[in-house]
Order: sequence, then structure tokens, then C-alpha cells
Amino acid sequence: MPEFIRKPLEGLLPLIPLSFDADERIDLDGVRHSIGLVAASGAPGCIVFGSMGQMTNVSPSEFDAVCETAVAAGHDGGLAVIVGSTATYQQEAIRRARFAEAAGADGSMLAAPYALPLTPEWAMSFFVEVAEALDGEMALMLYNYSPLNGVNITADMWVRLLEAPNIKAIKESNTALPHMDQVLMTIGDRVNVFCGNDPAFFHGSMLGAVGATGIFCWAGMRTTTRFIHECRKGNHNDPWVRRAYGALQQLSASIRRPDMPLMLSYEHGYLKAISELGGARPGDPRKPYRPLPSAAVERVRAAAAALMEMEAEL
Repeated sequence: MPEFIRKPLEGLLPLIPLSFDADERIDLDGVRHSIGLVAASGAPGCIVFGSMGQMTNVSPSEFDAVCETAVAAGHDGGLAVIVGSTATYQQEAIRRARFAEAAGADGSMLAAPYALPLTPEWAMSFFVEVAEALDGEMALMLYNYSPLNGVNITADMWVRLLEAPNIKAIKESNTALPHMDQVLMTIGDRVNVFCGNDPAFFHGSMLGAVGATGIFCWAGMRTTTRFIHECRKGNHNDPWVRRAYGALQQLSASIRRPDMPLMLSYEHGYLKAISELGGARPGDPRKPYRPLPSAAVERVRAAAAALMEMEAEL
């Protein structure tokens, strides 16, 4: 397994929603509040500026302010802090990653730039060049999410990517089992593999995944932290673990129903609705994005009931 100079990237890493006030200005107190909720739950870390956390909806100065705030708040709470550095072009991605490293972030999550589809060769060169632009203390977590840029990071592509020593993790959001299994069986002993959502860890942990990026955990943060921990110990047949998996999967499935708003268009709205169940104060997404329609929010709340019941029992 990779060695980390700063805090290790492992376990449950909840996605932090970006907080705005009613005038669409960044609410740094809201960011601190969300990170405090994660720290209180016992989760080992968090991710700021994921795609659901509005990673491209900010100016450079806003990115810098949120990054510094998140690193300080997270470290005060004992968390590993991962700051997303994905941008629409390479120069800004490098600037963001270098700023996060200088601010003390433990990791940076990086997807290839998006707007027009990239080729696999361009994407590999991009990842390596960003990695080489850093001092090397901060770990890079690559983000494989092909709807962003048309590139799927295959197991074969990792042969080159592993040449960069500070690339130490991947958030694998291609949850197709043949792909996920191939990645885990090919590189799982050399790179920390994270499942793209919490319930997917039930399967991924059986093949060596070390953690999950948390979305649905906001409806039951302590429950999901324990679920990830128990799966890492191999307790997949424990009745409590099975119950937690069912509750997480029920919530996950609810947002993918064909009669619900499209995930790719409303991912900021989904994170807002789910994180509010756990006490976060994100405000509405920055326009042109919109919150979920009220009927969809109520369906998410209903689907989260089983997970919230387990949380109340702890």
C-alpha cells in the first residue's frame, strides 16, 4: 500500500457541500459547520470541491479562501482534508493543487479537465504533469468520472500513472463491476482505491478498496463511518452491516429512479438535500444550477428514513 507523508487517505471521506448565502456569496461559516459535523462523527477525513461540491463554480480567490478555511477547520477536528483541484484547464488545475499543497491539505482530488472530450493519452499526460508540478508532500487522488470528460481511467492506463510517486489514490466513480473489479485486482495493492459512493464499498472492500467518498452518509454519518470500518474488517455477513448496507443502498437507488431529476444535472441539489438531513447549511447551489424540486426532496427524505433510524440508535 502507498505511504503518505501527510495524513493517510482512507476510510469514509464525506463530500462537503459548498455553502452560499441568499446572494450567492460564499458562506465560510457554513463550510466550517459542515466540516465540524464530519469531525464529530468520527469519520477520518473529508473532501472539499468534489463535483457535487461545486468545484468549478468559484473564482480563484473564492477557491483559495474555501481551501484555507477547510484545511484549518479540518485539521482542528483531526481530519484528513482533501481539496479538489479539478478545473476547466490545466494551468488552473496546477494552481489549485499547488495552493492546496501549500495550505497544508493532505490530498487533492483531480479529474481531467472537461468541456470537450479528452483522449486517454492527453488525460494521462495531464495527470502526470500536474503531479510533477507539486512539491510531493501532498497526495494526489485521481477522480475517474467519465461523464465529465469522456475519459475512463482503465487499469492499463495506471501503468504510466504509477510512475508519479505522489499519485496515491483514486476515487473510482465508474461503478460497473467488471471495470471496478479489474482496477482493484490490478492496482489495489499499490494505490488506495475509493468507491465513488458509500454503499458501493460493500462490494469494493471485498477486493481491497480502502474507503468511500461519502454522499448518502449525510443521512447517518456515524452509521456510515461504522459501516465502512466493519466492511474493512471483513464483517460483511454481520446483520448490522447488512442492515446498514440496505439502508444506504435504498437511499442511493432512490435518486436514480427514472422519474427523479437527472443526477448529472442536479448533483449539487442532491448533495444539498441529503447533507441538510445531517445538519449541514449549504444554501442553494450557485446558478445556473438549481435545488431539487420540493417533491423530489420529500422522496429523498422518505428514502433516507431507514438510515436515519439506524443513526438514532447509535
